[in-house]
Amino acid sequence: MITILLEIREIILKAYQKVRFIVNPVVKFLFSLLVFSYINQEIGFDARFTKITIVLALSLISAITPAGVLVLLAMVLIVLHIYTACNFLAILLLMIFIIMYVALLRFSPKQIIAVVAIPMLAKYNLHYCVPILMGSISSPVGILPTIGGVALYHILDIVKEPAAREVEYKMEEVVELFTEVFDKIMADKPMIIMMVVFSIVIAVVWFIRRFSFDYAFEISLGAGVMVNILGFLIADLKYDVTVSIGTLIIMSLVSGVIAMLCDYMKRVLDYTAVERVQFEDDDYYYYVKAVPKVNISLREMDVKHINRRSIDGEDYEYEEETEDEDYEPDVPFDRRDMEEEDQVTPEPAAEAEEDVKEYTPSSSKNPFKLLMKPKDLQNVKEEKEPSEDYEEELILEDEDETEDTEK
Repeated sequence: MITILLEIREIILKAYQKVRFIVNPVVKFLFSLLVFSYINQEIGFDARFTKITIVLALSLISAITPAGVLVLLAMVLIVLHIYTACNFLAILLLMIFIIMYVALLRFSPKQIIAVVAIPMLAKYNLHYCVPILMGSISSPVGILPTIGGVALYHILDIVKEPAAREVEYKMEEVVELFTEVFDKIMADKPMIIMMVVFSIVIAVVWFIRRFSFDYAFEISLGAGVMVNILGFLIADLKYDVTVSIGTLIIMSLVSGVIAMLCDYMKRVLDYTAVERVQFEDDDYYYYVKAVPKVNISLREMDVKHINRRSIDGEDYEYEEETEDEDYEPDVPFDRRDMEEEDQVTPEPAAEAEEDVKEYTPSSSKNPFKLLMKPKDLQNVKEEKEPSEDYEEELILEDEDETEDTEK
């Protein structure tokens, strides 16, 4: 079963690597479409920005740009909707969003997507998975965008009612409006409790996954789920915050499963082949624990074709060749003609042997004659055979050499 899961994971990752340039923009486009649709449903004061063409255009821009652009466009859309209902409240929100956006870009630009993910997922009670994932892939700096997402989610609920009122351009009414909004934000216990619990979840998950014991990543995700459930239960008992316990437990477990699936697609470690290494240099002594990642090769499937078909676009079937006694050829033939064709008259071998002459070199002392042209060979004088006196001289020289060696 584990091998099958690993093979499925490998197939998914290989398929994703091939089409990631298409999948990533499509996923970002769909996510952006959900974000802008959520904003239009919650505070759709201006009907012009709720048109499908505007939503598609904003989603398309967000799909081909970094995540920070999506957050910026979402904040601008919120301000434009509020500006249609109340000008002064839009100015207040604009100042809050500028401070929030600059701080997020400065400290956590990679995790800024959590700002718009929490309000959108809160509609389906899946916002509990955001702090668990942030703790598993990020550092405690991920607390900032998580807090910003919680603040954005609750601010949208707070400003809906004041923005719908008709406020005259008087200083007293404007100050009263600002005071009311600030008081609601500061007195919003669910927002503050959610910020605290999510921050603790991120810190716990990050702290546990940094340990070197086995299965630290899986244990950290389980600890994040438990801290999330206990945190909201304590807040419900002590601070009188209404929380649906059943929904909290079920959705926290679902969020933990989603986080485990994401972690499973990211890494699979083999704790049965752990290696520990110790070494030192001039300044430190090092203890290193190496946990290998699981790499599995896909099984190659051999496909055997029993019946071959469709050769050159035509189907055919094998037919056994049988001898038919009543078979008659279409064209009659004479057996004597075939016998004459089979009889081959061999050529006389004597004529062939006359053309072949055996080559005998004239002398073995000059092998370079073989490389000379026929014209040059005529000019070369034939070497004389060695005389008997010359042979006697060679014999005497050999005897003298043997006597010298014996001495």
